Amino acid sequence: MRAVFFSLLIATASLAAQGPAHAPSRAMDSKEEAASQVDVIGAQIDAALKFTDERGYPFDLKQWFPGKQPVVLLLGYYSCPAMCGQVLDAAFAALSDVDLQPGEHYRVLNVSIDPKETPEMAKARKQSYLPRLRKTGGDDAWRVLVGDEASTKRLADQMGFRFYWSTATGQFAHPPSLIVLTPEGKVSRIIVNTAFDPSDVRLAIVEASGGALGTFWDQVRLNCLTFDAKTNTYSLAAMTLMRIAGAVTLVALAVMIWVMLRRERRQTTPAVA
Repeated sequence: MRAVFFSLLIATASLAAQGPAHAPSRAMDSKEEAASQVDVIGAQIDAALKFTDERGYPFDLKQWFPGKQPVVLLLGYYSCPAMCGQVLDAAFAALSDVDLQPGEHYRVLNVSIDPKETPEMAKARKQSYLPRLRKTGGDDAWRVLVGDEASTKRLADQMGFRFYWSTATGQFAHPPSLIVLTPEGKVSRIIVNTAFDPSDVRLAIVEASGGALGTFWDQVRLNCLTFDAKTNTYSLAAMTLMRIAGAVTLVALAVMIWVMLRRERRQTTPAVA
């Protein structure tokens, strides 16, 4: 009994010693969850939300939703020291390499998550990055917004964009997200990365248009490809590969049967004669 008692005592002490060692890991997981992008495909944007654009004019989201073009939405803040500018630069680099025109085929919307930022800061951001969108019509097709805490928080929550203020770094922690909305304001595709492939961005916009944009081959690709959230790219899924393999097998069998029947008929014709 004494031996059992001491064994339990030692085990309890070991568990107590291990407890604090696991706490930082859980705290780190919580912080990663607090600054992450949630998959909210199909979520509807609140068109009643009100902001102010880079010109100092009131901007209600109902001015664009519902509209005629898909919208590329970027959430972040304009005084961000690194990632926000990198994401915007990567988005404009990808959009510059596709054969779609801003204003005609899509629009771009930037919204600050920092309620302390001003229209002057939004204007400075636009003047700095507009030349990087190597397309005509970018000035009118791109709105850069600021808003109060309630509006920005509600929009971020609807878009699954989780962020928090880090006192350790003195900046907002947030995911690098490119969100593509349908003309009606529904989330169609989310790409989380700091670099974007032009073909993926183009397919995302075509997909959000509901068939209004793109070519026949774009529709074929969208039917054959599946967006992989892990790799953040359109690729052939296992089920798609199986379907293609099954279709090829059926065609091959049909061809073989046709050839065999034709050969049999050729051999049978002289015998009958």
